[in-house]
Amino acid sequence: MKAAAFSAVVLLAVAAGPSRAQSTSTLRGIDVYRSTVLSSDDAERLYGDRIREYVRLRNDHSPRTSEKAEELRLAIKAEVAAKPGVAFADLEFAEFFTSVDHAMYAVFDVVDAEDSSRLAFKPVPKGSLKDPDGLIAKWRRYMDIGERLSQRGEMSFERPNCPGFYCLWGGSEEIDGLQSAMRDGALKDGDELRSILLADKDGAKRADALFVLSYSSSGWAVLGLCHDALVDPDPRVRGAALQILSDLANHHPELPIALDRVLPRIDDPTSAVRGKAMGVLVPLAEKKAYRQSMYAWAPRLVALLKMHQPESRDLAYTLLGIISEQSYDRADVAAWEKWAKRAGKSWP
Repeated sequence: MKAAAFSAVVLLAVAAGPSRAQSTSTLRGIDVYRSTVLSSDDAERLYGDRIREYVRLRNDHSPRTSEKAEELRLAIKAEVAAKPGVAFADLEFAEFFTSVDHAMYAVFDVVDAEDSSRLAFKPVPKGSLKDPDGLIAKWRRYMDIGERLSQRGEMSFERPNCPGFYCLWGGSEEIDGLQSAMRDGALKDGDELRSILLADKDGAKRADALFVLSYSSSGWAVLGLCHDALVDPDPRVRGAALQILSDLANHHPELPIALDRVLPRIDDPTSAVRGKAMGVLVPLAEKKAYRQSMYAWAPRLVALLKMHQPESRDLAYTLLGIISEQSYDRADVAAWEKWAKRAGKSWP
């Protein structure tokens, strides 16, 4: 199984732009990632009715019912977090569109107290720093325009010619102008952006500062910033670092990504971060030196393979196929568990 399979997997989760098939979603699964305190069966029994009510409220598409849905999500999350033996809990809902379906999945991310090392992040910063020359605002403008054009089917899915080390879009006059401004700003105001990344209390602002810094002229500097950001307390920052590292893995193979920094993120307490981590590992796994280093984490990939949520399940299957060079069916969990047990013992 080669990395080309990764593209097919990702496209399943891409919204179908202006021709989305259905505005009404259907709950397709409830997942709990890696907890002995709360099992998937427990989650269905204790919270299934309220989760289905959440989906019903979301399908109403009115501001009031959306607010009630969020209140319900937060109440369920608080109940799980208050359970004895739980160090961290979150509940997120992921939506996936195809031409014929609009599916929703509930994912409980639970960290048991005995596994609290999974929460070993830097302390939350407390500063409030100025946006130098409006560069973070420029990044947000770049994202807004790109998303709007993409939703209208006016933006190519192909990676553009990138003036930095991470790009989503290019080709329009305003987008290209914003990228030029961010490239110049990363050079001129790099120190201020790095201060935001290290010290600003706003996680979204720290993540956006990292994206602007990806337009720096030094790939080695970008690589180092991303490695350090993988232990940021905010999942948005960790996710941003992994998105940039994925571009480096695919387009800058001369920059050596530190697997010992990336691999723990497939066990991250946030589902979206785990998905992005696997997105980095898929292209790296094509290289034997990287592939063998992933063996010890194979049991974690099998745990993700068991989930209903398509991104987690399909990326785990793709990555297992590459590193194992086996072709077991994705539903043959027993075969994958047997291989993963052998692989975990064989490394180092």
